[in-house]
Amino acid sequence: MDDNNNELRKEDLVFGLDIGSSKINLFAGAMNPDNTVKILCCGALPLKRPDELDDVVETLQNVIRQLEPFIDFDVRDVYVGIAGNHVSSVNYKGLITLSTGEVREVDMERVKNLASTIPETAGQILHVFPGEYTLDEQGGIRNPKGLNGRRLGVDVQVVTSPSNVILNLDKSVTRAGLHVEELVLEPLAAASAVLTDDERELGVALIDIGAGSADIAVFVGESVRYTTSLDYAGNSITSDISKCLKVPISLAKAEDIKKRYGTCRMSNLIEDETFPVPSVGDRGDVQCSRKLLAQVITARVYEIFKRLKEDLEKQHMDGLLNGGIVLTGGCCALEGIDAVAEKVFGKSVRIGHPRDVAGVQSYSNPSYATGIGLLLYAAKQRRKEKRRETGKQISVSMKKSLQWFRDFVKTYF
Repeated sequence: MDDNNNELRKEDLVFGLDIGSSKINLFAGAMNPDNTVKILCCGALPLKRPDELDDVVETLQNVIRQLEPFIDFDVRDVYVGIAGNHVSSVNYKGLITLSTGEVREVDMERVKNLASTIPETAGQILHVFPGEYTLDEQGGIRNPKGLNGRRLGVDVQVVTSPSNVILNLDKSVTRAGLHVEELVLEPLAAASAVLTDDERELGVALIDIGAGSADIAVFVGESVRYTTSLDYAGNSITSDISKCLKVPISLAKAEDIKKRYGTCRMSNLIEDETFPVPSVGDRGDVQCSRKLLAQVITARVYEIFKRLKEDLEKQHMDGLLNGGIVLTGGCCALEGIDAVAEKVFGKSVRIGHPRDVAGVQSYSNPSYATGIGLLLYAAKQRRKEKRRETGKQISVSMKKSLQWFRDFVKTYF
């Protein structure tokens, strides 16, 4: 927590809420005139029972109380991250005939809306990401506006979630006294914080590995080509540790052992290196092998990446990743996890730290990528809204001026 309240204006504040399976992060940021975002502070608390609505609401309320004294404003409108295996990503196609023979903005919107017409059973739409356009026989067009042709087509990636999941998430946020400004796919938010323009241009996969899920999104340019999620993530690693050590331990102790002694880099371990594990009851500590711990962790990490790679290959996405792989999320604290990913994917891999943000430097940790990314996403949406409002005001002003001129001509000429 950091106090950065220097002449804050309420209209400049943005809030990003990341409700994970093990903790809740609520970030506050301020939009700067130069289009950057200053990180003001973060309220964070562990979430003990993520599947119980009352526990989520109570924890979130405590996080809000933790945050508000540092900004002197009430928290109200929040951008909320959403991820997990209930989120689906499906490709749809649209095709229209151009009435004027030239592609206009309205035509691009019309073909995108046509492609986004999905069955009710698909769930509620979170995002629609237009990919490349086709114009008659020509494909691979990113922006067809102004081009001439007869038939305009587009591929869109539609991200959905079951209505009950969205309803329950909205209910927990609302009961805590907040308003959901927008639900944002978490890998999309994290990408705002960690990806470079060059990586997007070349094609890159962002893998966000948290406690409850490993989420992946493929970016090419400004479009999201594919996204999916696995239930296997940090909690699976913790569960393996609790089962595979010589001593029966709770999940909480296994999580602590993972953070203290866990690694995916066995080459750095001293032969026969051990660490103490509290035994059941008052039987004292038992020494366990760090090499065995590393083997258990690495095996599960390898499996997570292998499943994601197989999924990308099945969807024919692996050939698009000329910019490599970027890892982010809490599991990136495991030393050597990037080396395991490189071995599995056969591509360059780096750890994604939040970048291009001012404020508290301690938030450059990959575990904060989603929360900070939500602030950056929120600021971008706010700027779009301001531009639209300004455009409407200019249009109304021009119409009034034109009407005044017409009235003037009628009256005096």
